[in-house]
Amino acid sequence: MEKVFKIKHSVYYLLTIFILFNCAGSPPAPIPEPVPEVVISTVVVSPKPPESIMIHSIEYDRNSMIIQWGASKDYDFKKYILLTKKDDSSFVDTLSIIEDENDTVFVLEQFDPTIVNWFWILIENKSGLRTEGVRATHKIETIPPTKTTILPIEFDDQLKIRWMRNDDHDFYAYEVYQSLVADMSKKIKLKTLESNDDTLFVLPMDNIYFYQIGIKDYWGLESYSNIIKGDYIVKIWNKEYSILSTKEIDLSSMKLFGEIPSELGLLANLEILRLQNNFLSGPMPESFSNLKKLRLLNLSNNHLTGSISDQINEIVSLEELWLSRNQFSGELPYQIFLLSDLTHLNISENYIKGNLSEAISRLSKLEYLNLWDNQLSGFIPPEIGSLSKLEFLNLGGNQLVGSIPPEIGNAKLLQSIALFENNLSGTLPVSLTELPELKYLGLFDNNFEGNIASNFLSALDLSYLRLNNNRFDAINHDSMCASGYDWRNFIYYDVSDNHFKDFSTCFQKGEMLEIQSSILRK
Repeated sequence: MEKVFKIKHSVYYLLTIFILFNCAGSPPAPIPEPVPEVVISTVVVSPKPPESIMIHSIEYDRNSMIIQWGASKDYDFKKYILLTKKDDSSFVDTLSIIEDENDTVFVLEQFDPTIVNWFWILIENKSGLRTEGVRATHKIETIPPTKTTILPIEFDDQLKIRWMRNDDHDFYAYEVYQSLVADMSKKIKLKTLESNDDTLFVLPMDNIYFYQIGIKDYWGLESYSNIIKGDYIVKIWNKEYSILSTKEIDLSSMKLFGEIPSELGLLANLEILRLQNNFLSGPMPESFSNLKKLRLLNLSNNHLTGSISDQINEIVSLEELWLSRNQFSGELPYQIFLLSDLTHLNISENYIKGNLSEAISRLSKLEYLNLWDNQLSGFIPPEIGSLSKLEFLNLGGNQLVGSIPPEIGNAKLLQSIALFENNLSGTLPVSLTELPELKYLGLFDNNFEGNIASNFLSALDLSYLRLNNNRFDAINHDSMCASGYDWRNFIYYDVSDNHFKDFSTCFQKGEMLEIQSSILRK
């Protein structure tokens, strides 16, 4: 095999030499000219996305936020798409789509600058390609408004607070806060004042509260003023009184001189005022009409003068009025009968004149009426009987005329009737015997007449009876004694100085010695 391979290789070698030799002896064949080939090519230009747009500025005031960006320079611009999202949200919102490439400003009117908001421009070309710009945010508002200062409490006829005006450009409102405690815990908002010139608030006067002014800016940020106690202190007779917390003053028997200070009328929550047994002079202050919560006023035993104010009814809560032993004059004002809560009225030992008005019936809660030792005239009004709660009646020491109205028997709770030292006349009304609680009957020094029936005394359970110095004709003591009447019930019994034609002898019995201070004579 190796021999055969060698023979074949030799043949191939000889053949190659032969060919090369023949070629070398002849000229080479000409190479034909190439035919130019016509090539038709297509240039494909790929669309390019638009250049991104940057937001240049985000500015705002209390009315609007202005977002501004650069204009597109792309020849195939189609539109701007303004997008936004909150920092803590994945939700993207489209604020505006703008197709004018030169319109590069957007005004946002509803926003909260205290919350991070992101804004960016998505630009789109006519090929539908889009490019998203870099996100930008506004400057976050974190500075609260300038604090204000509450000024000292003012008081004239109203309790007021004022505070310093706020001039911040983003001022929104003052908010008035109230609390029962000084640290303003559990405070409540009383009022919102949206004008920065409105720096006054009138305080309620029903209790002591603490107050603070909050200033709120347009973004909802708030600052708070100093805390002030809603009260006012007045000095009266060298003592300090709170106009709100003072509920009772007792300066009786303190040797006070001069006029009653009008400042007392500032104590809006005063309920009890006792100034009796002093040396006070002058009129009752008109400022007392401001004491809407006053229940008891005692000015007795002073040297007060003038008339009783016709504004007395403005002390609407008055229950007890004590003005005895002064020098008040003039008529009893009609307004006094408008005090519907009055239970005690004592104007004794003054110089009050005029008639006792039938308007007395308005005092439906009256329990005690004492007008003794004045200059009242006219008749006892029948309306006196409508006072269903009346227990004590003293009209003695006046100039009253006429008879005792029978309607007096309707006042079933009467325990004491004093009509002495007047010019009353007529007979005793039977209705007196219909007063089950009556213990005292003082009718002395008048012009009463007629017989005193034996059942008059037996029907009553009196302890005091004074009929002396009248014109009674008879009183049958014998029948009383015969019936076993217990005269020992009496502490005082006096029927002297009348026109009796005869007189009982039964008083000489031993049991009559129990009767004290009896003066019996024909």
